[in-house]
Amino acid sequence: MNQILLFIGLVIILCLTIKPVGKKLPFPTLLIFIALGMLLGVNGPAHIDFNDYALTETVCSTALLFIMFYGGFNTNIDRAKPVAAPAVLLSTLGVVITAGITGAFAHLVLGFDWIGGLLLGSVVASTDAASVFSVLRERNLSLRDGTNSLLEVESGSNDPVAYMLAAVLATLAAGGNIDIPMLLAKQIILGVGLGLAIGWASSRLIERAHATAEGAQTIFLFAVAIEAYALPSYLGGNGFLAVYFAGIVLGASDITGKVEMAHFFDTLTEMAEMTIFFLLGLLVTPARLPQMLLPGLALMAFMLFVSRPIAVGALLAPFKTNPPPARLHSSVGRACAAQPRSCLASLP
Repeated sequence: MNQILLFIGLVIILCLTIKPVGKKLPFPTLLIFIALGMLLGVNGPAHIDFNDYALTETVCSTALLFIMFYGGFNTNIDRAKPVAAPAVLLSTLGVVITAGITGAFAHLVLGFDWIGGLLLGSVVASTDAASVFSVLRERNLSLRDGTNSLLEVESGSNDPVAYMLAAVLATLAAGGNIDIPMLLAKQIILGVGLGLAIGWASSRLIERAHATAEGAQTIFLFAVAIEAYALPSYLGGNGFLAVYFAGIVLGASDITGKVEMAHFFDTLTEMAEMTIFFLLGLLVTPARLPQMLLPGLALMAFMLFVSRPIAVGALLAPFKTNPPPARLHSSVGRACAAQPRSCLASLP
């Protein structure tokens, strides 16, 4: 136990030490955490032979639920409404088209069978919410035409379709049967419905927590995020979608103490991001990378330059006019447009 705690403490200190340096580099800091995990892994100087995939899934899912919740909590409703339709198209049909084209490439070029190729395409087709939220926040990007909001909503809502595709194809590969309409219905209906319901109920109860003790609202919000993920997941819905929508509802609610909440969740999500990508790097076996390097790079390049652009271009073609930006009536509003997270300090 002491060795584990010593290792965790040293890794956190090392991650925080190199993070300022990473911000000056022309690529996301998250890649440094993956590299650090690989360096300390089985083929690195520390020779840590870590291959507990079940533990990694539990830890990463727990970390991701807070990232998703805070991503929803920081979503600007006024800026998200104009891009809601294209974002939903990209998070549903966009994932399906990208998975199909990428799967065909994996079959025809990389030699996978059809089921295996489509499964591979389904796993990599959806954008990663943790990466999207982190890059937008880390670089303080203010993209034109509501692209920030489009990316955030799309990455926060694409899990059900990606999960459904992966579950269906994995079941088919194993020779089993699956009820696709029921699976998709439960993922979306329970995810969205319970997320909105939990967010609405929590927004009504949170002021009571404020009356009990200083800082109780932040603890209350922490517990709500856990429940918003756990309840839909237990019932067969998509917990990440639910916690994202619960965060949107609470972020749009007129509640006090948002400054303290923002400070707490900023720190928590930063820790969560480091944990996720460090563990993913720790699972990598660098000695096996050379044989997978060329196929992996080929798949990445094909997705980057072919399958994803085709999907995005085809689905966004009907939206020829740029989405109208939200009207800003003050200097505070203009600051919020450029840096949504920093504007929480101006909220009551």
